[in-house]
Amino acid sequence: MDQFKAIRKEYPGTLHQVYLDTSTTGLFSKAGRDAMVDFIDRRHHEGIPMKGYWGVWQEADDWRAVFADMIGAGAEEVFFGKDSSDMMNVFISTIPVPEGSHVLIPDISFPSTRNAWLNRERDGIEVRYLKNTDGVVTTDDLIESINDKTFAVSICSVEPSSGYQYEITRLGRICRERGVYFVVDATQSLGAMDLDVAAMNIDVMVASTYKWLCNVFGFGVGYIRAEVLEKITPRHVGWTGVKDRIKDFNKLSFDLHPGARRFETGGLNWVGLAGIKASVATYTGLGKQAVEARILGLVDRLYEGMKTVPGVEIHPSLPGVNRSSIVYLRLKEGHFLSQKVLDKAHVRVNLAGRSIRVGIHFYNDEADIDALVAVLEKI
Repeated sequence: MDQFKAIRKEYPGTLHQVYLDTSTTGLFSKAGRDAMVDFIDRRHHEGIPMKGYWGVWQEADDWRAVFADMIGAGAEEVFFGKDSSDMMNVFISTIPVPEGSHVLIPDISFPSTRNAWLNRERDGIEVRYLKNTDGVVTTDDLIESINDKTFAVSICSVEPSSGYQYEITRLGRICRERGVYFVVDATQSLGAMDLDVAAMNIDVMVASTYKWLCNVFGFGVGYIRAEVLEKITPRHVGWTGVKDRIKDFNKLSFDLHPGARRFETGGLNWVGLAGIKASVATYTGLGKQAVEARILGLVDRLYEGMKTVPGVEIHPSLPGVNRSSIVYLRLKEGHFLSQKVLDKAHVRVNLAGRSIRVGIHFYNDEADIDALVAVLEKI
């Protein structure tokens, strides 16, 4: 517990406010900010010589292995891009789809989860939506809907509209046993909830890094299982996805890299790479399981605290196995909360009409939860 008390000091955004809005954007740490500013300053004062440019590419490849280890993948299965939507298309736009097959998607999923698949309907795949019940599509709903025509199950690991965390390990096992691709957008969980792509039988995982990985916009991380890589060829290629960026630079023939690196078309967001390296070092230093336990402990505290708040309810109220770092609250009829009240109390959540989205990260503490409950008790 002491490590979480100490790490809080590394996130200045927690010092002047109760910051419970990581589900919108994560806070920069001192280390992350310093790493990004250092890169910008070096570029500002010195530029990047050609040798230095190859150097940052080497840094990207070295860090690829670090990130792969964090998610339980091999380095050859990892690639970088600008966001989860862009990286989702790498697989969805390319994988051959059998005529008459379908993909299962919860009807409340983030638009990028469904839109890339809808773009393939012209190729014969059907998008089948699973209708939510009171804002939730359950793991059982998905499993029970799989049949011999199911080509893929495509989900957000944590639904941004409800905070529902799917039972990824169980769902992934069923998909693998049934020969169904398991495609996961982990933007709303990676860096908060523990994820192991091999243990969870995930075929494709993508994530933007500006939320729980506390990085800039415009840097994404992705994984495609090695056996799946063999079945897809990039539709978009550039100069960096070849076997040897330096030796192949003036080569007039075309030799794709055998790993997921082949999907990188040009220079990366180097500022974002500097930031994500720092964020992942912090996250893995704290320990993936320890981070998840810390967050879910604070979520339990919020559930308990809300029992004393008559004007607000947790909605949807989720069983422990499906809770995540996102909790939704709802104002009951006849109750009102203004942004002005929250601002005056220096409490930062996402307020939209009667809905309050609370995003809890490892840099939060019990006092943050209690402060939110105290504001809500006054409604």
